[in-house]
Amino acid sequence: MRTRILIILLSLALISISPVNAQDGNLENESESDEFNFAGYVILAVAGFGWMFFLGLLGFGIYLIIRKSRVLYEPKRPPIRCK
Repeated sequence: MRTRILIILLSLALISISPVNAQDGNLENESESDEFNFAGYVILAVAGFGWMFFLGLLGFGIYLIIRKSRVLYEPKRPPIRCK
């Protein structure tokens, strides 16, 4: 039981330390141009519009299913009975 808790604590410590080290290393390299930031924002905007389109289609589909399920389905012709 103690070893399991120790392993969990060590893994949590490693997971939380890794991003901190990566951020420290990234602060020293601030000579990047602003074009990269602009390209990143453009990609983010395109992805956002894509997600909005996808979620809109999903919501519209759910709306149509709910609207159609409120009315009881009645076939136009009576069902065919086998002999």
